[in-house]
Formats: sequence, C-alpha cells, structure tokens
Amino acid sequence: MDWNEVTTWMGAIILIAAMLLFPRWFSLRHRVIVGIILFPLGWAGIFTGIALGDQAFMQSEVVAWLWMGMSAFAIVLAITLLVPVLFDWLRKRPRPKRRPGKWPTGHWKS
Repeated sequence: MDWNEVTTWMGAIILIAAMLLFPRWFSLRHRVIVGIILFPLGWAGIFTGIALGDQAFMQSEVVAWLWMGMSAFAIVLAITLLVPVLFDWLRKRPRPKRRPGKWPTGHWKS
C-alpha cells in the first residue's frame, strides 16, 4: 500500500465520519428541510447528467466525475440527515396510555 492509497482511505474515513457527525449540528427542523431539498435535487442532478452525456462539456472526464459526485453526495447527505430524523420521530411518538383492564373471571383483588 503506497501513500496515494493511504491518503485515499484516510480521506474516505474523514468524509464518512464528517457525514455521520454532521446531522448533530442542525436542529430537527433544519435537517428535515435540507434533507427534503437535497434528495430530489441529487436525483435530478444524476438524471440531468445522464441526459447531458452527449454535450461537449460533459465529455470531459473531470466534469462528469464532479457532476455525478456532487449529485451522489447530495443524495447521501440527504439520507444521512433524514434517517436520524426518522428515528427521533419514531422514538418521540406518544405511546398509547394504558387503561386498567377488567380482570377475567376468577381473579379478584384482595
């Protein structure tokens, strides 16, 4: 393993760690808004990049990688923001209140 591979792996680890810690910086409301905006925007970017594949500027490999990379990053970031929101929502949902039920026949309170 040479230094080029080490820096690539370290960059990937830092990017993944930053994306996992990123949602904690925003409030629940901001995470929902940004996640809902970024998810369709990322998919629109991917489909637009595929549709523009024959254009002259998209023939450059660097431009194509940047375009698709930013679109994929937007989708991954949206998922990273929305999944913790889903778990917070599931955890904070009010549980049904327990009502004292009737004992079946044969059970009496002493």
